[in-house]
Amino acid sequence: MVVVLGRVDAQGSLLETRWVRRHLVTKGSFYERLAEHGDEIVCDDDFAHLYAEGRGRPSIPPSVMVRAMLCATHDRTSDRESSRRTRVDLDWKAAMGVGDEFDGIGATTFALMRARMVAVDADGELFKRTLVKAVEAGVLRGKLTAIIDTSPVHGAGAVADTYELIRGFLRKVVGAAGGRLETAAATVAQPFCDGKPDIDWQDPTARKAHLGELISAARRVRAAAAGIDDDAVAEPAGLLRQVIGQDVELDDNCHPQLRHGVAADRVISHSDPEMRHGRKSASRRFDGHKLDVMTDEASELILGVDARAGNASDGDGAATLLDEVHDVDGVEVDTLIGDMAYSDGDVREAVEQAGAEMVAKVPPTSNAGRFPKTDFTIDTRAGSVTCPAGHTTFDARPTTDHKKRPATLFAFAAQTCQACPLREQCTTATAGRTIVVGRHHDRLEAARAAQAEPATKHLLRRRSKVERKIDHLQDLGMRKARYRGRRRTKLQALLAATVANFKRLVILDAFTVTPALAA
Repeated sequence: MVVVLGRVDAQGSLLETRWVRRHLVTKGSFYERLAEHGDEIVCDDDFAHLYAEGRGRPSIPPSVMVRAMLCATHDRTSDRESSRRTRVDLDWKAAMGVGDEFDGIGATTFALMRARMVAVDADGELFKRTLVKAVEAGVLRGKLTAIIDTSPVHGAGAVADTYELIRGFLRKVVGAAGGRLETAAATVAQPFCDGKPDIDWQDPTARKAHLGELISAARRVRAAAAGIDDDAVAEPAGLLRQVIGQDVELDDNCHPQLRHGVAADRVISHSDPEMRHGRKSASRRFDGHKLDVMTDEASELILGVDARAGNASDGDGAATLLDEVHDVDGVEVDTLIGDMAYSDGDVREAVEQAGAEMVAKVPPTSNAGRFPKTDFTIDTRAGSVTCPAGHTTFDARPTTDHKKRPATLFAFAAQTCQACPLREQCTTATAGRTIVVGRHHDRLEAARAAQAEPATKHLLRRRSKVERKIDHLQDLGMRKARYRGRRRTKLQALLAATVANFKRLVILDAFTVTPALAA
């Protein structure tokens, strides 16, 4: 059935719930504000490209759908519960701009709308409408100071061990291939597609034998699937290969065994293959995705959000998110504040290229109680390093730093260090002290000097504002992903950010006053 764009009546109706049941709508609530000002951030024409042109069955107006989705985000309801509330809840009906007679929205319609929005990035455009409104109202003006931080989002998929990962992807390959998979391969795989095998899981020998059978069946199925030209088959087959490569190795007898240690980019779930092991700190581990949040320091509006791999570095997302923020007309960030995770030279350089200055505290250096690198005078232009005792070396050699980036190693002569009265405070190396100078040395030293200045200290003290906004997003459901996949998690984040910004814009008096309601 062809679905064409349905529209709300541009003139409105006095029979809408927000008018007829005005005395029953919760006063001062999110729903009342969305009823009053929802049309200032969402209208049907914004979503016209999601629907077919010409004749067909009119859809529920997308502005009504989106308002319902914002209510669902605000109340953290399931699709089934959201469907029920669109039928019976007066607050929701008022917020949606419909009348008492509205029959509600089917639960599956919410899923279809999300899929349509993700396909054309309409969720991002919806969020940007809140920023456009802030610019029009003068809330965002001039060069902005922004704050960035990350937050863990626990994934919606189930974390599985190696055995279950292989069985899970094996089932997906067999299911996607169907009758196109050769009979012999399907027969070999079938015992592992029915459920968890009945073996003695406490017996290491039994587990290893089962692993060998799994690997043998997986290789047979992968070989058969290679001849099927279908992305629906190739994708799980590729993930099956990745899981085997990351988790399995051969022992001395060339038999499969579980690999010791954890692979760098390990797939941990067959129900959501984009989930990753991540850490927010040394003691806080999570399984899922990492949420980037950038806020305006002055207005506390959210300027941008993104969902990245759970094992990604915090700082790597700064420049990309800043570019997205700058795509909004009238929004220009010239100072970006972050914690020490954003102090890396590569991050600072990328942010500078995106048009802003990165303000983040540079981590202190240490050397097991001896003179750290910062006690040396390094002159990159002259190509020299002077130690605390006043000795200078020009002995520079090419090397790499801890991230394998090109760097320069300065070496002091062994005889100079051996005769130095400060040797015990400097080094125990018999060949003399060495200093590695990276390509970002001057940039980091300038940042280290700046963080002692009162203006920079004042900026860094304001960084905690973003943590309050992250708490708000978590209150709107961003502690855990509702949907599988990183892109759908970003959709969830954008809807939550839209709700948060809408509520903040109401507080900032950014919307026009409705005369009838203001009386």
